[in-house]
Amino acid sequence: MVVWRPERRNRNIGTKSSGYSKSNDMRIPESWLDKHGNCSLYYERLELAHVEKISIGSFETSIIYDKPHDGFSYGCSPADVKKLLTLVSASIPAMPDIIAFRQPTRKQRQQFPVWGRFLYYAEFGKNEGTAIVLESQELGTSLRRSKNMNLEDRAEYERLIGDGHSFVETKRYFEAQLAEDGIRNTKLYRTLLHELGHLADYHQKVLSEETALDPDHDVAADLYFSRPTSVREVFAHRFAEDLGRLLRADHEIPFAPQPFL
Repeated sequence: MVVWRPERRNRNIGTKSSGYSKSNDMRIPESWLDKHGNCSLYYERLELAHVEKISIGSFETSIIYDKPHDGFSYGCSPADVKKLLTLVSASIPAMPDIIAFRQPTRKQRQQFPVWGRFLYYAEFGKNEGTAIVLESQELGTSLRRSKNMNLEDRAEYERLIGDGHSFVETKRYFEAQLAEDGIRNTKLYRTLLHELGHLADYHQKVLSEETALDPDHDVAADLYFSRPTSVREVFAHRFAEDLGRLLRADHEIPFAPQPFL
């Protein structure tokens, strides 16, 4: 005879481990097709974006600007980005083909909040190639960092403090309210330089005929992406810190907001 023993009950019942509420997960739609039937990723989709072609030395870049929603800010303008790229043009091996200012959706901000991202290949309509995407931030929202940080999280927390974000200690978190100056410092003087670091790393190890990891482009790319993400992030952080230090030593940054292009 089987005797029901309550202490042996399934402890997963009613939890996500048993599938409970799986259908309600807030996930960013991963469809490869946009509403026009074009193949793209969600961060390549911009609404009513303005495109401006700029030339810096021998480089040409397309700046794509998606107007931010009310209460949101990029912290910088296309003109600010153009000036910073002009300042660093002699110190970097390549320019991105695209700089995109992008307004994320509410779900994207909740699930994958980022200051910016580097895309090794992207398509924004007729514009394609390497791209740096800068995403707008909502003014007045809380920037939270857990008190239980690993070494990488602690380093980022210290960088945010250096950017001017004023954190206060609460019961479980360190919190700061996003303000225009802090967003500008993080976005323009650190995130943009960080993403340029990813481009410099990729150019050096894959695109450059003199320094590529292998003469075969596909093999070089495979070797590049086989490295841990943390190694690529360390390179980009060091690149941004070194370049930012040189610009500050020469009193090139910070600079006043530039007139809109």
